[in-house]
Amino acid sequence: MASKPLYERILSTLPVSQESCPLFGILPGELRSQIFSLTLVDFPDPSPEKHYAADTCYTRPTYFAPRKSDTRLLRTCRAVYQEAWFLPFILREQTHWLTSQERAPPEYDVSLQRPRLCSMLQQVNQQHGGERVEIKGLRVFAQMVMLEEGYLATLLGTPHLHPRSLTLTIRHADWWWWEQDKPLRFEGSWIARVCAEMSPSVHEVRIELESLERKKDQVDAIAKQMIERWFFKRKDGVILYPNSAGTDIEVGRWTGASTWHGHTWTKDETRPGQIDYYITSIVFRPARDVKRGGGRVSETVRKAAEADIFSRSELRLRYMARSASTHTGVQVLVEEQDEDDSWSEEMDEDEDEDEGEEAEDSEPEGDI
Repeated sequence: MASKPLYERILSTLPVSQESCPLFGILPGELRSQIFSLTLVDFPDPSPEKHYAADTCYTRPTYFAPRKSDTRLLRTCRAVYQEAWFLPFILREQTHWLTSQERAPPEYDVSLQRPRLCSMLQQVNQQHGGERVEIKGLRVFAQMVMLEEGYLATLLGTPHLHPRSLTLTIRHADWWWWEQDKPLRFEGSWIARVCAEMSPSVHEVRIELESLERKKDQVDAIAKQMIERWFFKRKDGVILYPNSAGTDIEVGRWTGASTWHGHTWTKDETRPGQIDYYITSIVFRPARDVKRGGGRVSETVRKAAEADIFSRSELRLRYMARSASTHTGVQVLVEEQDEDDSWSEEMDEDEDEDEGEEAEDSEPEGDI
């Protein structure tokens, strides 16, 4: 018979009375919880040998090393362990890569990470008597192909997964046809499936759009369309909206290496060996929170959300470049459409009647 896990053996034995200890005899449980939380919060591993190599596509300013928690507090006594053993897990922003293995850090196994998450959530749920336990947040780095195939919805459907926030990051190399420098586009056919799995615990959805600095106008155009069309509806019916005024859109920039996995992207370099990136963040919150912050909710989006209308043509975002040309001395603006997107106009009339037809089926697969 297999022995019980260590945490179960520790929790199955009552702790020695700690009434003489000020931490337990004087301070209320709420203050102890705050102290324990501050002590057990996670941080990037400071060991230089643990830092990720610069020439990988998963290295970035906020993700340069595995995250860890200092758990020495949990080894002080059984009473502390019983109150705080699960805190390192729920305080840590759970980070997942919905990508091919080479695009994720070495310690993250794309085939095993969800089962591991499921096991840990089950343990926490059991120790709390089946009550809902919320975690701080869930961050997902996703390739477009994985997103459109429903991997995010599957992740959100993990039993007992109740994040307070969800952050979805689309990196430069996650866009369709990024290698060929095609205009940016973002399908929204995956949103309905994500909404069907979204826990009532989610109070904020944040979407980060990253591309090259020279594609700033394309990123901004996609972001503008997003705040005018997209929404998320939790399983309990609560709708999360973007601020259609666009006043709370966040912008960031960073510089990374131009070589990943042995290949140098010279055409994207800003300077020898370096690429400059541009990031825009769009936040979705309940209507009351949007308005409380001085923002507004689009009436068009509100009506679509309340009617459960997830129109693929409306949710499709794409950049339409405009270039100047001359004809008989008169300057004319011409819309330049990505040739790989030519199918989209043909589908606009009947695509909402045939939910089984996936947009990506009409195009060759890109590099994943």
